[in-house]
Amino acid sequence: MKRLLYPLNAILFILMTGIFSTTVAQKVSNVQQGNVTAPAGLKIDGKLTEWGPALQAYNKSTKVWYTLANDDKNLYLAIKSTDAGNINKILAGGISLTINTAGKKKDKDAFVITYPIAPKGGGRGMGRGRKGFGQQDAPDSAQILAQHKQALAACKEISAIGFKDITDTLIYIYNEYSIKAVANFDDKGNFVYELAIPFNMLQLSAGSETEIAYQIKVNGMQLGGGMDMVKIGGGGGGRVSLDGGSGGGGGFGGFSARNDSDADDMMTPTDFWGKYTLATANKPPAN
Repeated sequence: MKRLLYPLNAILFILMTGIFSTTVAQKVSNVQQGNVTAPAGLKIDGKLTEWGPALQAYNKSTKVWYTLANDDKNLYLAIKSTDAGNINKILAGGISLTINTAGKKKDKDAFVITYPIAPKGGGRGMGRGRKGFGQQDAPDSAQILAQHKQALAACKEISAIGFKDITDTLIYIYNEYSIKAVANFDDKGNFVYELAIPFNMLQLSAGSETEIAYQIKVNGMQLGGGMDMVKIGGGGGGRVSLDGGSGGGGGFGGFSARNDSDADDMMTPTDFWGKYTLATANKPPAN
């Protein structure tokens, strides 16, 4: 009888651990609750080490973990995506952060930052290639990660719309406006991203408790500029190829999906809106 006691205890322990993990997962918000004071000594370097063990919320629509935060100078966004298909989608069309300082969940008269932006006619290293998604000569995870890193290295511009002092919608990643956006991959191959926008660019005052509305959107691939959709094969096993051709304008040429659903997901933007009240130095954060 004693020989059965340990296995039974082990089973009970595993079951309780699973229940605890499920409970913790259920407590993660779909949209961030409250405000967050940015970590001290924060560097926008594409690493999430300063943000602690986990970001504030996981949004099921966009499949990203994120934290929106601020200090007395900047508004910050930290993002992580662990879903392989969603990472491809991010690399295809970037992530857009819309800030409406009037607190309205509308993009009219709002500020919009989009990054990363694939270079026109390039970016063939961003996908799994024409033989991807389960075919025999599909690249392994190390090759995919190398392709992803190569794709990010080619993204040198940020789209900035609605800013009074920015006349050109595209600015270099190293710019005079102190807008900083850096993306990278962690040691597990997850996509990580950090963004900083100075308050003066958003026409906000440091120390105010202004409520803003924000939208996070994963844009996905946009057809156009010579990009074609081609159905290969028939029945349920057919593949959909999105081919930019030799001069295609979409930065994600050569993407191959298992079916129409995969292709639709790649090209369908996902987004959500939230509200955020700026954290002040003399008042503790609400979270």
